[in-house]
Amino acid sequence: MNIAGDFDLKEKQILEGHTDRVWSLAWKPANGVDGIPAVLASCSGDKTVRIWEQSPATGSFQCKAVLDETHTRTVRSCAWSPSGKLLATASFDATTAIWEHVGGDYECVSTLEGHENEVKSVSWNASGTLLRNLWKR
Repeated sequence: MNIAGDFDLKEKQILEGHTDRVWSLAWKPANGVDGIPAVLASCSGDKTVRIWEQSPATGSFQCKAVLDETHTRTVRSCAWSPSGKLLATASFDATTAIWEHVGGDYECVSTLEGHENEVKSVSWNASGTLLRNLWKR
C-alpha cells in the first residue's frame, strides 16, 4: 500500500511572530472539537512562548498571548497537561515554568529550579500530576 500517494499536504498558514527559531509545538488537548477553538503553543529561541488560537469563522490562527519575561534563555520545549489547564515550558536557563490560563491571561504560577544546566524537554504523566524534565548532564 502506497500511503504517500493517498493524500496531499498543503500549507494552510504560516504563523509569524517569533524572532528566532521555533523549537517545539504543542496542541492543547480537548480543543478543536465541539465548537471549542483549536489552541497551539509554540516556543522559541527568542525566549518566548506564543499561544495561537484558531478562528472558528476563518479557520486561521491568531496569536492570543505572548508568554515572556520568565525565561532568560531559549525556551526549548512546551507541553500541555492532559486536562489542558496547565502549560509547562522548559528552558536553557535551567528552569521549567508552569503556566495557567487565568481570566483571559496566562500566568506563570510556578518556576521549577535546581537543574545545573539547560532543560531540553518537558512532559506530563497521564494524570497530569507529575512532570518529567530532560536536561544536559
